[in-house]
Amino acid sequence: MMKEFEFRGISEVIATTLSESGEPNAAPIGIISDGNLSARVYTNTQTYANIKATKKMVANIVDDPLLFVLSALMKIPLDEIRMEEGYPALKSAKAWVLFECIIEDSPQCATLNLRPLKKKVLKRPIQPVNRGFNALIEATIYATRYLAMKDQKYLRWIEHCEEIVIKCGGEREKEAMCKLKEFLGIDK
Repeated sequence: MMKEFEFRGISEVIATTLSESGEPNAAPIGIISDGNLSARVYTNTQTYANIKATKKMVANIVDDPLLFVLSALMKIPLDEIRMEEGYPALKSAKAWVLFECIIEDSPQCATLNLRPLKKKVLKRPIQPVNRGFNALIEATIYATRYLAMKDQKYLRWIEHCEEIVIKCGGEREKEAMCKLKEFLGIDK
C-alpha cells in the first residue's frame, strides 16, 4: 500500500491532526521507515495531545519549504487546510496518508507506530522530503569546494552531513556517502 509513497530512512512530512474540539493543527514530523513506519513526537505538543485524543494523524507529502516553516514555528492558515475523509489535509499536498497511531508513551517523546488507513495521491511525482538526500547534496557541494580549495572546514561540514545521512538517509543515500568519502580518501 505504501510503496509509491517512497518513505525511506526518515522522510519529512507535515502532520495534520484534529483536537477533541475539532480544531486542526499542523506540524512537521519525520516518518521513520525501517521495515515498519513510525514517528516520534514530543509529549508537550499540540500534535501529541491531538493524536492521544483521536489516535489519528494525516501525513501530508509537500515540497513547499514555507509550509514547513509555518507549521514548525507559526500556524498554517486555515484556508490551506481542507477536510478529507473527516480529517484535515493540506490543500497543497502532493499526497496524504491517514494513519492510525499506536502510541508508546515515554516522558518526553512518544513513539507512534503508524498503520496506514487511507491514502490519496493528488499530484505526481510523490517524493517526500528526505533530510539524508538533502544532506548528501550539501556534502557533494562541500566535496567539490574541498577539491578546489583544500580548506579543511569542508571536511568538517561533510562529516556533519554524513551524520544526517546515516540517521535520515535510505540505503541509496548511505551508499552515495560512502562513495563520496572513498573518492576524497576520507575514513572514519
